[in-house]
This record gives sequence, C-alpha cells and structure tokens, in this order.
Amino acid sequence: MDTSTEGAVVVGVTGPGRETAALRFAADLATREGTEVVLVHAYGTALPPPPPSVLMTYAEAADVAEWLVKEVREELEELTGGAVPVRTAAVAGTASHVLAEQSATSRLVVVQHRDPHWLGRLFVGSTIAGTAAHGRCPVVSVPMGWQPTDEPGEVVVGVHEGAAPLEAVLAGFEWAASTGAALRVIHAWRLDPAYDDIITARVAPEWHAEQVRALESAMGELRRAHPSVPVAVEVRHQWPTEVLVGESRTASLVVVGRHASHWRGGAHLGSTARTVLREARSAVMVVPVGSP
Repeated sequence: MDTSTEGAVVVGVTGPGRETAALRFAADLATREGTEVVLVHAYGTALPPPPPSVLMTYAEAADVAEWLVKEVREELEELTGGAVPVRTAAVAGTASHVLAEQSATSRLVVVQHRDPHWLGRLFVGSTIAGTAAHGRCPVVSVPMGWQPTDEPGEVVVGVHEGAAPLEAVLAGFEWAASTGAALRVIHAWRLDPAYDDIITARVAPEWHAEQVRALESAMGELRRAHPSVPVAVEVRHQWPTEVLVGESRTASLVVVGRHASHWRGGAHLGSTARTVLREARSAVMVVPVGSP
C-alpha cells in the first residue's frame, strides 16, 4: 500500500457516512488544484472495551481498518463520480499523531468537526486540536453539512498588529484567489476590563487609522501578487474570538495562524485558535508559522 502523501489533500476518516462534509471539501479543493485525495484512518490494536471486554489483535485491527477506509473510498467515489484521484492509508497510531505525521508532505489536512453526539465531539475535537497543534501544513476543520457553493462567502483572516502572521494572510489570499471570494483581514483587540475603558478613551481616531495603514502596508506585496482579490482591512475594538466566530456565520473560511513550538508534549494552540475551532460555523484553517 502506498502511504505517501506528497502534495495530496489528506482527509482523516473514521468510517463511511461520518465525514461526508470533509470529503466534499477535500474533493472540491482537489478538483480545483488537480491533485489527489488520500483518505487516512488511524487505528490501534484494541477497541474501547464495552462489556464484556473485546480486545482485537493487531492483525484484526488492521483488517478492520483496511475494510473501513475502503468503504469511505467508495463513498468519496460516489460523491464525485470517480472524477477525483483517491488513495487510502490505514495507519496504526492515534489519529492526531498519524495526521500530524502525514502533514509533513501534504498540501492540506482536512478533518471534520461538530459531531452531534457528545462522544463524537470529544473524539473529533481532540483529533482536530492535536492535528492543528502539530501539523506541518495547513489543517482545515470542516463543519457538518458543508457544501460547495457557486458564490462563496468571504475568506476572513485574523491577524495581530502589522498583519502578522503573514503566512496566514498569504493562505487567505491564495484561497480567495482560487475560489473567487473576497478577503477580509481583521485585527481585533481588547484589554482587561480594568484597563480597557481608560486606554480606549485615550485612543484617538488617528491611532485606528494608523493601524489600518500599517496593515495595508504590511500586505502590500501580497496584494500586488493577487490583484484579482477584493480586500477589506479592519481594526476592531472587540475580543478576537468574538469577531472571528461571528464572521464565521457568513464566511466561507476563517484563517488563523499557529506558531510552532519546540515542546512536543501536548497541543500548542493559542486560546483564540482553540475557541474558533470549537465554535466556528464555517470551515477553519490553522496555518503553521515558523519551524518546529
């Protein structure tokens, strides 16, 4: 079995009918970019033990995993009429670790969020957080029910002052250009309530205008490289998570950056990324920034 994912769109799957939205999203991207989809299922040597305890050997787990990912492949081929090249990989290990490893050479890793069952939310949520925290390529979390549209909503990118990180802004520009969407770059800020009113009262309109000019200047080369993309730049006095989750109600994609960490002991997503992944109504892209 070929488990390479060079330049491919990788989709983490758990079974047929469970990640249909993620399959649609991946197929849509693969069609636009002329690449293939690789369906990846991670498995262990034992299943959760319902009474009475049922343990599986490594060989049995591998056989089940191969059958399962084959069923998902048939689902994708039915969705696309066989128009999208697809391969499968069943890999031993935890889902977040396996997908993070696959991301080293992938174009994109796609997972699905918002399972209606609380156990599904717990499992998928931990997979999304772990994959996004350690992914080497952009990781996209897709909501249930996602469908491609003829006229996508805006691509929204959350940034710090000076449009940092520019890697996230670049990803936003590229996505907007490939889908025909407009781009909205937002820097939202708010302070602790003890200081916010005092500081805000001293912030003149000139400061707000200067921040907008700084964002525009930092994005100058990216705008020139993507002249077809309509761009709006905003500075808002709001909590960043509040802004991005709110924008996700109409956006086609929300993009945030994630700085690399040298510590490999756990997930390293900032509070903004974690909240947006958990609460967003749209697809969310987490873009790695810097080298691990």
